[in-house]
Amino acid sequence: MSFFKDVSLKSAGSDLIGFLRTSGNHNPWLFLAACVPTAIIIYTFYIDALEKATPPPREIIYVESWPASRSIEESKAAIAERQKIKDKMIAREKEAYKAFGRAVGMDVDRIEREARAEQAATKGAEK
Repeated sequence: MSFFKDVSLKSAGSDLIGFLRTSGNHNPWLFLAACVPTAIIIYTFYIDALEKATPPPREIIYVESWPASRSIEESKAAIAERQKIKDKMIAREKEAYKAFGRAVGMDVDRIEREARAEQAATKGAEK
């Protein structure tokens, strides 16, 4: 910080004015042409830093809630209903994969039979 104690904006301004008042081959328009793009670049960096400093908007996540008076039977019924929906979605997904396999030229039925036989063999080995 010892560098800044020797710097004075007042003396720097008076030095600049004194330099511009002296006769010579310097042109104030050249000085202005050199300072304006620099000022624009510094201002652009400043604006960019301000925009990136603002946090992104919050993501709102809605959580499904139930009343405290909900009974266990109602909970089980809701779980069973949701499981039916999930089972339908899984069945649709399997059918879509089978259709894709058939479109590509795979023997989907043979692959399914082999998978069932393998599952039955693993279940038999576990018992």
